Amino acid sequence: MLSPSEKLWRDRYTYLLQRGYQLRPRYSPNWTPTSFGNGRHYHSGEDHIMQILPQVLDGIRRQDGLVVCIKMIQDPRKAKQIQITEYFSSRKMTEDSRNHVVPFYDTFADNFLPHIQYMVMPVLRRFDDPEFHLVSDVVDFVSQVLEGLTFLHENNVAHHNLTAEHIMMDAKAIIPTGWHFVSHFCEPDGMTRVAPLDRKNLPVRYYFVGFGNCYHIPPKKAPLVMDIGGNDDNVPELFKGKPYDPYKLDIYTLANVFSKELCQKYYDVEFLDELITYMRIPEFEKRPGADKVLRRWYHIRNMLNEDEIEEQILRYRQGMRRRYLTDSPGSSTSGGRSDKRDISSILNRVRLLFAVF
Repeated sequence: MLSPSEKLWRDRYTYLLQRGYQLRPRYSPNWTPTSFGNGRHYHSGEDHIMQILPQVLDGIRRQDGLVVCIKMIQDPRKAKQIQITEYFSSRKMTEDSRNHVVPFYDTFADNFLPHIQYMVMPVLRRFDDPEFHLVSDVVDFVSQVLEGLTFLHENNVAHHNLTAEHIMMDAKAIIPTGWHFVSHFCEPDGMTRVAPLDRKNLPVRYYFVGFGNCYHIPPKKAPLVMDIGGNDDNVPELFKGKPYDPYKLDIYTLANVFSKELCQKYYDVEFLDELITYMRIPEFEKRPGADKVLRRWYHIRNMLNEDEIEEQILRYRQGMRRRYLTDSPGSSTSGGRSDKRDISSILNRVRLLFAVF
């Protein structure tokens, strides 16, 4: 049985097909649930896997068979993310290797409700699914996201919600079989468990997503806004009730990601402590910009022994364990502001519960 949000997609199956995108069989108007076996060995088919995040679904691009992510944008205030991602996918922007904005494929309006817009993007995974394995994996991740943030700010865009669920990974190189859009721990058949490869020597690239709350600030305009911030409550300026700099909010928010998702989880990444302290200066006026943070990071990175970090296996801190079911012994869309912005972080946890049960 389809959920109410799934019925929205079912009702648009034919329209999306006409636009060149074929949804999974579950969303066909003529869908009949598949099953096989009997008695204790009865199994449901892949099409029994329910959608968890109501605003996104996967589909096949008919022109080349590529599996894509289709995002339904119902709030007109969030539509600016279309223009931002489209701009950063222009030839000029993609020529710069520091560009880590999610690639943009297509956009079009809804056939029933014209205020609804669709945006088509690649299918990605959260940046730490599978988890990091080597210290060099962490170093590469930090380098990519800081370079990406610097490039974003250089082009007058503040993400304004750069929490963990908005940093994704193109995992095709380490999961060449592909994966199910909802049950990430399974291959596309929804049954076979994925077997991720190590990141070492494979081209893993990280991307920023979720630009619905971003700010584009003209170069000559003062970068000050009055807003409620993003999903991360732990940013000092949000409690003062005064205008703040969204660029500097990005710096503090990303520092919190490094702290929570890296330093609090692993030993052997203590070299990040100095960087995080630098990024967490309480007064945003004194907090460094992305370019200065990147230079500080390059200095720290250059002091690391490259041969050692490429062989050093990360150790989990006591009480920490692998979060994702994709993780294997050899390898492998969270903030507290979901009540004000979105429920993506909560739904990510729900997805994991569904995966367990």
